[in-house]
Parts: sequence; C-alpha cells; structure tokens
Amino acid sequence: MTLRIPQDENPLDGGATGVFTVELGDEAFRFRRVPFDDRKVVGAQIAAAAGAHPIEEFVILHHLTSGELESIRPTESLDLREEGVKRFFVVRGDDLHRFTVEGLSMEWPKGKLAAKHIKFLAKASEDRVLVLDSAEGDIVLDDDDLVDLSANGVERLLLRRLPKMVTVYYKEAPFELERGIYTTEQLVAVFSAPAGYLLDLIERDGEFRELKAGERIKIREGLEFSSHPPAGHSS
Repeated sequence: MTLRIPQDENPLDGGATGVFTVELGDEAFRFRRVPFDDRKVVGAQIAAAAGAHPIEEFVILHHLTSGELESIRPTESLDLREEGVKRFFVVRGDDLHRFTVEGLSMEWPKGKLAAKHIKFLAKASEDRVLVLDSAEGDIVLDDDDLVDLSANGVERLLLRRLPKMVTVYYKEAPFELERGIYTTEQLVAVFSAPAGYLLDLIERDGEFRELKAGERIKIREGLEFSSHPPAGHSS
C-alpha cells in the first residue's frame, strides 16, 4: 500500500518568504498543499482553507510527526514554524471515535476507516499488516478492510510483520503459497484442478464466485477455492 503526497522542494517554508505551507487531507486521504501568510493560525483558518462550511459540521485533526491524530478547536492557535506542524485533516462529522495503533492515540470523525489509511496514519512500513486486537483473538486485516470504530470503548490495533507465505484452501485441502497476485490460470495449475473445470472463490458469506479467465486474485491467508465443470457437463 502506497499513498502518495505531492512533494515540492520546501514542504514547510518560512523565514524570509513569509509563506508557510501545510498539507490538507480529506476523508478519502486526498491531499493538497495550502500556503498561509501568517506564522500563527487558528483551527478555523485551517477549516476555511479546506472549504469546510459550516465549521460546526467538521472536525479538524492534526497529524503529528509521531503518527498520532489529535483534534484542534476552531479557536486553538497553531505555530506553523514549529517542528511537525504541516499536515491536517478536515472531515465532516459530529463525533470522534478513538482508537490506538501500537499505543499511538488516534481519533476519527467517521465510524469506519480503511486499514490502509490507518497504516498510513501510523506511518507503517510496507512489510507490516494491521491486526485488530479483539475478544475473539487477533484479526489480520487486508488493506481494503474497513475497521469499525463506532463500537463502545477504544479499539486497539497492532502492527505485525507481513508473513511471506500464506495458507489457502482448495476443496478444503491446504496449499501454502507465496503472498502475491495470481491469475486464475496460475491457481488452476497450483491446485491441479480437473482439466476444463472452472475455478470458484468462496466469499466470506459462503457464496461461490466463478473466477474469470485471466482474472488477478490477491492471495491472503485463509482464502478458500473450489471448482466445477462447465455448464452442460456432469462432474
């Protein structure tokens, strides 16, 4: 997972130019750079630069250099020359849902947040996977999984090293594969499915989804597959 932010030569200018540039992000983690003439601004100015109106319907968050997120009041003053003052999120919402990632304190105004965005906030490296610490045990999350932050209490998330190998299942038989993206044809060969049979991916809800020729599947731990003969052929 890679989220790219536009770069320039001086992401936080100051001194003689009198211009101080910050990064403004929205709920989709789209960023743009915004200059301020004043060294000191208040939260309301950050919100106005993001086009947040009426301000009462938005939350202003400061993304600290540590990776933590903290809310900023509209009247709260910020010195843009201070180290680390450069990235903010302005997101519509009327509540803050708190969670932690490896002890880092976070808060977000929406009830759900994608795992890849949480990893971005925590400044996780590419070889890390996000894990939800739940009462049922650790739940490993894919980057596109949505983490429910709306439950009572503070959700606790962890970062773990991404294993190179994963176990998937074909007709309940385990197969250990290197993590990556496989085509339908590659998986048919790995599983030694009967000639001419069509491969199915068993979704989380138990539904069988027939994989198309040439389809690319991102392999993750625990995926289940089956196969069936083409229509009009008996098994």
